[in-house]
Amino acid sequence: MRIIVFDDEKSLAHLGLGILSVMWPWIWIVFTIYEVVEFCYRWRKKRREKIGEFIGDLVEFLVGAGVAGMLLCPSSILGIAGIVVGVLG
Repeated sequence: MRIIVFDDEKSLAHLGLGILSVMWPWIWIVFTIYEVVEFCYRWRKKRREKIGEFIGDLVEFLVGAGVAGMLLCPSSILGIAGIVVGVLG
């Protein structure tokens, strides 16, 4: 299976919603429901959304949430830096 990330014009919206979900967690629930409904609805039409595109949309959202989380909580950046330093030696 091939996961396609940042493949269309909606990709920036997914990223932006991920960023906003750090401040308003209910956005995560609404986004997930929207994506599942979109996937199921498109599945019945001619242009089927592939599972890789569906997962790619979720990854775009999670990238936005991860970046916003690291920017809003600098200690997490230091924690990640410590893990990287520990792994690299």
